[in-house]
Amino acid sequence: MMAWLRLRHVLLTVLLVGWEPVPAQPAPSEAAQYQARIDEAARMLASHPSLKNVPPQKRQQLVEFVGGNVLFALVHEMAHALVHEMDLPVLGMEEDAADIFAVLTLLKLGATLSHPRCLTEASKAWFMMNKRDQREGAQPDAWDAHGLDEQRAYRIVCLLVGSNKEHFRDLADETNLPEERRETCQLSDYPVASLSWEKALQSHRRGSEQPRQQIEVKYGPGKGDLNVYEQMFRSVQILETVANYAAEAYSWPHPIGLEMETCGESMAQWQSRNRKVVLCYELAQEFAQLYRGYGQEWKVPPKEKWWQLKWWKREKKG
Repeated sequence: MMAWLRLRHVLLTVLLVGWEPVPAQPAPSEAAQYQARIDEAARMLASHPSLKNVPPQKRQQLVEFVGGNVLFALVHEMAHALVHEMDLPVLGMEEDAADIFAVLTLLKLGATLSHPRCLTEASKAWFMMNKRDQREGAQPDAWDAHGLDEQRAYRIVCLLVGSNKEHFRDLADETNLPEERRETCQLSDYPVASLSWEKALQSHRRGSEQPRQQIEVKYGPGKGDLNVYEQMFRSVQILETVANYAAEAYSWPHPIGLEMETCGESMAQWQSRNRKVVLCYELAQEFAQLYRGYGQEWKVPPKEKWWQLKWWKREKKG
């Protein structure tokens, strides 16, 4: 079985390279500039009433966690925009496909050159949400269009490990991803996911001779306590970062928009009728509350092996 997976990995790699070159990594200066804006936002928010008493290191971690998860949410919604604007086929659940697109895109776009921290923060967030819901007694809806929180977390981990097993070994260890699963993530999950999205988007890549489509960005007012998130994302230029990548990479048939606003609820969505992605400041607030409540206890406890569980039951019964 493992030999077949290795052969499959080689074939997929050859096919992928044959169809289209892997997009170049962002220039170091771009990555450095983005990280510098994150650092500046953390320093700037030191004067905000809700954060002025937070130690600098904790404030930096909070900004990176919230920023990374909001960036993931934006790119996830960009996947929905591509599916609907380009009339792309989706095999399986569209929400799963959007998560995969977000991971693959952010691995290329990157928040830093050496370590796409936004993706590790996104995986941790789903583990935290799972822990929060368990503690609060919230039951997941089996009929929901999204996968279970822990499943979404492991999907991100698997794709990261599949992209570079050694680079993300610490994350795999922290989440107790079994060694045999790490192997299949590298040999099957990642190359299949990458090939599928590359092939789906091949005819929609923007050529160098094609003009860039207009992607308008707008930061609405962050009302009340949400003002801190408006300040943060304006400083980081998160909408401009995603808009620039999307306009450069794809040949959009129509102008689209990216907006952040106060909504009255925590959400992010692609609105087909308006052709815009809307992300609510309340979602950023939820991520901040999540980090404060569960940021220090998100790690996944080791799970018993099935044979250990059977032995324990047998001993207890005896």
